[in-house]
Amino acid sequence: MGKLQGQSSFFVPGPPAKPGEAHKPLVEFLLREVRGETVLDLGGGEGAYSLEVKKAGFDTTVADINEKSLAVAEKNGLKTKLLEPGEPLGVNLADTVMMIEVLEHVPSPVDFLKSAIGAAKKRVVFSLPCTNDFNTLFESGLTYAHIAVSDHLWHFSYDEMKQMLDSLGVEYRLTMGDYLFPGAGIKLLRGCFKGPLGLLMLPFRVLNKLGMIPKRYPSRFYGVIEKR
Repeated sequence: MGKLQGQSSFFVPGPPAKPGEAHKPLVEFLLREVRGETVLDLGGGEGAYSLEVKKAGFDTTVADINEKSLAVAEKNGLKTKLLEPGEPLGVNLADTVMMIEVLEHVPSPVDFLKSAIGAAKKRVVFSLPCTNDFNTLFESGLTYAHIAVSDHLWHFSYDEMKQMLDSLGVEYRLTMGDYLFPGAGIKLLRGCFKGPLGLLMLPFRVLNKLGMIPKRYPSRFYGVIEKR
């Protein structure tokens, strides 16, 4: 666990998701795991994910330190909460606290998680990049462009994430998802085989649908922490 920055010009800072551009697997995760009626989107930026959660009927508030981002969220009809760096978050602020791609940016992920747990009445749901085999991803050019940039302070393996969560003494679930292979392989082959040659893709796609091609290189952690 630690700071690991890419040296290739391929790796450039990736801005937070814009409203209307939320990543579908993350939206599905949130709608599956959010509990209660109220949601605090901690570090939610412009509210891309809060908007999707609000559409599903939840009472959602975006909390962030960036006033400009919160102004965009407000224009889109979201409630907002401006946070000051180092300010105590408070307790029992919402049924569910969600953090989408936030923990890798904060100086102390453990303390940040403790604050999120205190602010939640029912559960905390979060996601962040999985760098379980970062060196392989980096050397193969398979990792997402935003992972190896300077604003990511931490890179976690699965064991490191489990160790951190275990140290908090909480009940949790931690899974890995958004596998880059065979997904990336399929996209690559689609680019190579166009037109009638696209039929050559059929066996590969059928085997993938049947689950006969092993998934490799998970790119994201999905976590759920229960409050008891």
